[in-house]
Amino acid sequence: MIDSYLIEKMFNNAPFLDEMATDQGKIYPHWERLAKYYDQIGRERMGQFHEEVGRQLRENGVTYNVYGDPNGMNRPWILDPVPMVFSSDEWEGIEKGLVQRTNLLNLVLSDLYGDQSLIKEGLIPFELVYNHKGFLRQAHNIKLDGDQQLIQYSSDLARGPDGKMWVLHDRTDAPSGAGYTFENRAAMTRVFPELIRENHVRKITSYYQTFKNTLSNLTTNNKENPRIALLSPGPTNETFFEHAYISSFMGFTLAFGEDLTVSDGYVWLKTIKGLEKVDVLIRRVDDVFCDPLEFRSDSHLGVVGLMEAVRQKKVLVINPLGSRVLENPGLMAFLPKLCRHLLGEDLEIPSVATWWCGQPLELSYVFENIESLVIRNIYRGTNNKSVFGGSLSKAELDLLKREIRRNPYLFVGQEMVEFSTTPAWINNSLEARNAVFRSYVVADSENKDYKVMPGGLSRSSPEKGAFLVSNQTGGISKDTWVLGKPKEAGALPVKAISIQPLVRNVLPSRTGERLFWLGRYLERSAYTVRLMRMALLSYNEADEDIHIQENPVLNTLLQTLTAVTGTFPGFSEKSILKNPEPELIALVRDVEKSGSLAYSIQSFLGNAYAVRDRLSLDTWRILDSISEELNKMRLSVTTIQQAYHSLDSMIVKLMAFYGLNIDNMTREPTWHLLNIGRFIESAVNNCTILRGMLSKSFDQESNKELMEDTLRCNESLVTYRYRYRSNLEMNGVLSLLMLHEDNPRALIYQLLEIDQHLRTLPNDGDGELFGAERKKLLEAITKIRLCDIDRLAEAEPATREFLALTAFLDEIVDLLHETSDVVYEKYFSHTGSSYRMMRTAVIPEI
Repeated sequence: MIDSYLIEKMFNNAPFLDEMATDQGKIYPHWERLAKYYDQIGRERMGQFHEEVGRQLRENGVTYNVYGDPNGMNRPWILDPVPMVFSSDEWEGIEKGLVQRTNLLNLVLSDLYGDQSLIKEGLIPFELVYNHKGFLRQAHNIKLDGDQQLIQYSSDLARGPDGKMWVLHDRTDAPSGAGYTFENRAAMTRVFPELIRENHVRKITSYYQTFKNTLSNLTTNNKENPRIALLSPGPTNETFFEHAYISSFMGFTLAFGEDLTVSDGYVWLKTIKGLEKVDVLIRRVDDVFCDPLEFRSDSHLGVVGLMEAVRQKKVLVINPLGSRVLENPGLMAFLPKLCRHLLGEDLEIPSVATWWCGQPLELSYVFENIESLVIRNIYRGTNNKSVFGGSLSKAELDLLKREIRRNPYLFVGQEMVEFSTTPAWINNSLEARNAVFRSYVVADSENKDYKVMPGGLSRSSPEKGAFLVSNQTGGISKDTWVLGKPKEAGALPVKAISIQPLVRNVLPSRTGERLFWLGRYLERSAYTVRLMRMALLSYNEADEDIHIQENPVLNTLLQTLTAVTGTFPGFSEKSILKNPEPELIALVRDVEKSGSLAYSIQSFLGNAYAVRDRLSLDTWRILDSISEELNKMRLSVTTIQQAYHSLDSMIVKLMAFYGLNIDNMTREPTWHLLNIGRFIESAVNNCTILRGMLSKSFDQESNKELMEDTLRCNESLVTYRYRYRSNLEMNGVLSLLMLHEDNPRALIYQLLEIDQHLRTLPNDGDGELFGAERKKLLEAITKIRLCDIDRLAEAEPATREFLALTAFLDEIVDLLHETSDVVYEKYFSHTGSSYRMMRTAVIPEI
């Protein structure tokens, strides 16, 4: 393997420097052990390791989202089994350069929002700062305690043609990727444990501990026991997995903008117990979206009044609002002079050569060399894409020049750096691919310095000779190894580890609401699958010579299916009954059809994804298999037979989630809210099925089939036969499915379970034994216990309809709706969510 890689490099005139070997094919010392290892295991074994790495990440639910791609949600994270490698000696220089650069940018940030002496002295052009959208005038003279304002810093580095590392981009607003870095390392450690030990790969965990300690040291409110929340844009954000992972891994509360409110100058987290004060907010929301009152009024991601809370120092926001100004690529042109001015040193790691167009000489140079430069806007945004001058036509170049002339201070020209290649596992072989390394630096408040993660997130291009390596453009991630033990300047005193009190995490109302609907959509999906299997089986066995309307069993099943899914008019229309197959297939696979099985399962998965920080790893493995089954269902189900097989597979996976829910989840509000949703939905569907299937009496054989199918839908047929050992009777079926408190499928059992879970939730503190929601539930429980089953099991002689049963079930469903509404108003209403109770429609008369 290695020989073919070296031959390709030496004899095919590879145009780039390589991380592993020289142009003469000599392997660098820090790569020798790895190269020998790859040669020993061979292609087949390496391919197996590649699959194992991918399996580890899939089982851990590691995903990312692609903006603008409807199929880009929750894509599996791709990791190359071949790492990016740095020797100990080289890393020492990189580490020193990153600390210097972070200190420099920290001083620049402090000055821009303070005295602005750098602008006054002409070291930074006025136009470069004040025309950048990341410079927030509202943040002037607002600073954290101490000298360190920039808490987290990240940069993209690449090795240029001269063999030196160059900084391509600075990331100071809300740097991302540290969570993916940890998952990459975890997967590599499981697959290559011996290789990591033999190469003395440095651990990266100290970075996360330093970050957590710094947050605790910086806060001025509740210093002993700070409440730390991570502000995320939400599940559709490209790196939402990382937000959930970091919050869970580090014990932070994952919050969206809707979870937070500002009152009395403080930031509060809306929880099911009331408001909880937030001391530290780690934001993953771009600064201009953080407060719609002071910045972008169209933002739904931030918190109204957040900036005022920051001014009053009642909340600590990391990184500080306004930090994005440092991401201005135009600043790179001035950093060498700023470094000498502020630090009295030369810049250790140079930036990619940059010419800011706001200066006449630089503008002239950019125009003369535009075809060999990358043109960038000084503000990075979705509408400001980088332009490669060499890829434009003459007309396009003229148009770009006119745009630059109108606002020259908004543009920079940068050298197109042909960065180095590194070995990558592509097409079952080692191939050279261009790669970029992202570093991570965090403030160390105890030592008043900055700490660099000994590793990071590297990314390589999937195509040969391509320089687009972001995950949004198909880039492949790589673990980054720093080899050898760190060099120590001398014996340092060992610091005692401070033991902090355990902080019990709270449950935001929005999270509680999502858990509630997770339970509801789980039960809704399961009932839909069971009923649909009955309908498809009956349809396949039906006599083709008898019209469906004349088949009371099939007709009743199909109309009950419409009632349970709420997909009216559905099978209540004669035209659809004449040819039911398209509607049946749509109910299975059409994710756009509200109420269909695919729609319910997608809603179930969507709610699960939004609360992924609350679910266990094993649960995510089951959810991943349900997602895969849903994709198969959507793409491949075109016939009734395929639909039936798909339903068989889906119900098994849904039942696996049931099992994990019972065995793995701790009995906290998370579990109780999920199960309140579950049992409310189960009870409503139970009533709907009883009302739809048993509302009218037909001939003896049809009645028997309908009672059997009703019991099957509730998984109670075997129980009935065991208990009664007699023919099916209406009063026996109703008794088993309504009154038996030891039958998990009985209506009374489900209502009692709801009551048990409601008891665990915080009450209003009004001194009443029963809250409004439990009063509604008690009324329903009492009605069921006092009902006369024999009367409910009697059909009206004239119409042959079970009118008493129908009216009774309608009363129970109404009380369940009212219970659900009270739960919503009490615990979730202040989230402002668009989620509401989707009432199950009543089946029309048959």
